[in-house]
Amino acid sequence: MILIADAGSTKTTWMMLNNERMIIGKFESGGLNPTVFDPETMSKNIARNNEILQHAHYIKNIYMYASGVDDEAAREKLEKVLSSIFDKANISIYSDMLAAARATAGNDPGLVSILGTGSNSCYYDGKEIVKSIGYMGYLLMDDASGNWFGKQLLRDYFFKRMPKQTRQQFKAEYKINSDKVLTSLYQTTQPNTYLASFAPFMKQHYKSKYIKDLLYRGFEKFVTQELAAYEQYRELPLHFNGSIAYVFQKELLEVIEKHGLTPGKIVKNPVQDLIDFHV
Repeated sequence: MILIADAGSTKTTWMMLNNERMIIGKFESGGLNPTVFDPETMSKNIARNNEILQHAHYIKNIYMYASGVDDEAAREKLEKVLSSIFDKANISIYSDMLAAARATAGNDPGLVSILGTGSNSCYYDGKEIVKSIGYMGYLLMDDASGNWFGKQLLRDYFFKRMPKQTRQQFKAEYKINSDKVLTSLYQTTQPNTYLASFAPFMKQHYKSKYIKDLLYRGFEKFVTQELAAYEQYRELPLHFNGSIAYVFQKELLEVIEKHGLTPGKIVKNPVQDLIDFHV
């Protein structure tokens, strides 16, 4: 059997195929970013899904696409975790950016971006990633990502820039207090995931003008600062992968079209499209 997986900091989506290459299962487990989690945590995140463990010894090939694997040491750390669970499998590990590129651009050139818990981008020539402006973590980058929007929501809450009713709803839904926020940001190992946990508030209150303006502000920043750093950004289609891009694609497309750029494909999760690539 074959496993194709897309792993981020928040969750991992797995597709299982039988020897006839038919889909026989779709599962979710915890995040597997090796720059965020230690091996013990990654093992526990996989083990939370009993169905994956039940089939572990029957898996012959794993195609794992993950965030945080550009560094060789991080990639090896994740490979060791996978090998300890899937002891009979041949394991191939690729970056989440390559997953996004293969799932959206296919065999054609394009600028490909991830807008999920974090954000990233690359120039893809139809075969491989040719250029990326690089990733410096959620403190310096991650514009228009879930954790970026979460940070803006918290800032607007504490600076009282949210409309009064929205502020009351935000406080009630997340039981906001400064001690809790400070502890979660500075005394835990996953502050980026904590920040991203506020992003669903935007979907719940999508009709609010405040939320719409926040979305436009984030996407405008991403397009004019990150994508504009690529020489080809006016010539190639702009493809996107990730929950933020998918759920709020109306606002994202409006910003793209406002700048006279070419919209491409937007997918929430690349796993389904990756099946066609590998099978």
